[in-house]
Amino acid sequence: MDSERALEEARDLILAESRAIGQMAQRLGEPFVETVRTVTSCDGRVFLTGAGTSGTAARRLEHLLCSCGIAAFFMDPANALHGPSAVVSPGDVLLVLSKGGSSADVNDFVAVARGRGARIIGWTWHPESRLAALSDVVVNLRSGEGAEGEGVLPFGSSLVMSAVGDALCLLARRARGIDLKELEVTHPAGATAELVRDRPGSEASQKR
Repeated sequence: MDSERALEEARDLILAESRAIGQMAQRLGEPFVETVRTVTSCDGRVFLTGAGTSGTAARRLEHLLCSCGIAAFFMDPANALHGPSAVVSPGDVLLVLSKGGSSADVNDFVAVARGRGARIIGWTWHPESRLAALSDVVVNLRSGEGAEGEGVLPFGSSLVMSAVGDALCLLARRARGIDLKELEVTHPAGATAELVRDRPGSEASQKR
């Protein structure tokens, strides 16, 4: 493998991914704001689901939402169809990440959750998909094939999902009024608490 060629191709992909995220930032609109409102006002539980790479992004989002004080739970769509979907109740929210919006197991779970009274939010590339038709709120995350590996592999699309999820978490934390000081208690095993203590203006930093 030629080193210069390899570096050029790697840089091209990373730059394409960064452009995809930047373009998504400009395209965010009212459906995203409605997602924030729905998640932060939820009196029940926020369930997340997705399959493949989208499922991995959903698991990441579940972790971050919990860290921001939102009662969030990932539910595997295939497993949900074997009984666990029974926990979905009116007042719950199901946030669905699906690039194609056509995965049978995902959409079958969405249909069950919708029938049980959950509000459905779909994040997808395809606003004409079955997922979109089943959703109360649809966020179009189409970021373009240029950031996908060889136009197919879900590279840029999964990064865009994660970036939009990060924005949701930040706004949800602020809307819920979760103080950053709480992270010192809820993140004792990692570096997050130390970063909070080192923030300018914190009580710990002022004592130094």
